[in-house]
Amino acid sequence: MNFLQQPPRFLFFTGKGGVGKTSIACAAAVQLADAGKKVLLVSTDAASDVGQVFGIDIGNRVVAVPAVPNLSAMEI
Repeated sequence: MNFLQQPPRFLFFTGKGGVGKTSIACAAAVQLADAGKKVLLVSTDAASDVGQVFGIDIGNRVVAVPAVPNLSAMEI
């Protein structure tokens, strides 16, 4: 993911349903967190699967992702 070499402060992943927004957003968040960046992954999808991707309950609060240091997530 070359666009993550010098990422802007905010990244947005948009598009039609079923195109892989959640997958790309989660992969980008993990890569940035692994690179030492402090990352907050926020989903605004009413049917968000971010918690399912990481195997944790997230909801409308900031939750640390235990498997990925430097990564937190929330679903609003």
